[in-house]
Amino acid sequence: MLYSDLRREDNYNEYLRLSQNDDYLDVTFDEESGGMSAVHRLHKFAKKPGINGKSQGDYERAVLAIMRKSGHRIVLESETNRPGVKSCDGYLDDVPLEIKAIEGKGTWAICSKLLKADKQKAQCVVLYFPDKNLFSAARIEDGIGKYMASPDPGKGLNISRLLAISEDGELAVWDKKATPIEGWSVWEGFRR
Repeated sequence: MLYSDLRREDNYNEYLRLSQNDDYLDVTFDEESGGMSAVHRLHKFAKKPGINGKSQGDYERAVLAIMRKSGHRIVLESETNRPGVKSCDGYLDDVPLEIKAIEGKGTWAICSKLLKADKQKAQCVVLYFPDKNLFSAARIEDGIGKYMASPDPGKGLNISRLLAISEDGELAVWDKKATPIEGWSVWEGFRR
């Protein structure tokens, strides 16, 4: 049995399990890709309008669909915690995930989103660019460099994978190497 067959089977079993759990809504399995997605009933989709007239919650919904169609398992969890404590949005292939929208052109926009995700103990961050004109590999790499060099005392450098998705589905992935000297590797497309 191939790895992709095992992943498909795992995703389907998780789909069946969460379909029976009343705490999860919109539990979906993609027959073509073998991906699945689900949303905890206490997950909060932001209603605040973003750029292009969509709500910021629509950004998370777009990420759900793209990841599921790419064959991945994405589950958005409850966001009810102690007051003042923000947890991750959920899990991407069992790795703690945070979804961050990049809506501005600021030079520190990406770094600040990564620092926030790091404080939330995310190991994987999806940067969603609702305007494809804001999506640039050079800009993302600059943001990663600023994040790695940040003097923030709370930074735990938890993040080991960064995915960038534009509104039209363009995707790039950066993986942190084993040592700081090795830096980060980048590859286009979305493979496992």
